[in-house]
Amino acid sequence: MRSRTACPGCGIVLPEAATSERARLHASPACEAVLDEILGYEFQHPVMLRYNQLTIDTYGAQHAGGSAPQVRVCSSLAGLWLALEHGFSAEDVRAVHRRMGDPTPAWPLFDPPAPRQRWLTVLDVAEAGVRQHSDGGHARAAGQWAETVWNAWLAEVPEVDDRIEAMLRSIFLETGHNEGLHGTIGSASAIHRLLGLLEA
Repeated sequence: MRSRTACPGCGIVLPEAATSERARLHASPACEAVLDEILGYEFQHPVMLRYNQLTIDTYGAQHAGGSAPQVRVCSSLAGLWLALEHGFSAEDVRAVHRRMGDPTPAWPLFDPPAPRQRWLTVLDVAEAGVRQHSDGGHARAAGQWAETVWNAWLAEVPEVDDRIEAMLRSIFLETGHNEGLHGTIGSASAIHRLLGLLEA
């Protein structure tokens, strides 16, 4: 019988994965294997791709700390802020991510919230969606998971939302990332909307 290990990021306890690969984030390999299961489901069912960016950002925010790259943590938190607080679509969040560029000293460093018993995890999404072959279950669980993770950050990390907004302002208003925007659709539309939000 394989031993069980707690994920350092989200706290779920799973049998150790049958792999020698290191986890990509502050996570156990077994936890990342569940993420891969969910991502595979989203790509096999195109209607589920609308949740793909939310899945990636929620997992990144829940598995901050340790050796998780600063760019992944900040972009994940920015994605949750844009999606949950301001209603940006997955496509618009991806457009913002693409234009964020590499981290600078202006990007904040975060001490993430500790794993907690009452937040949802990637396993809850898998159990409600892919393992039940349920698109609706996946959609509901993915949204609830994102909400619990973002609420944990808001509760335990002072002014995380203000710090993310300040980071985006420093990127898009102070360093010229808004130059060369044309048109009103696609990535240009998303950045124009972000600029309006930041300038308000």
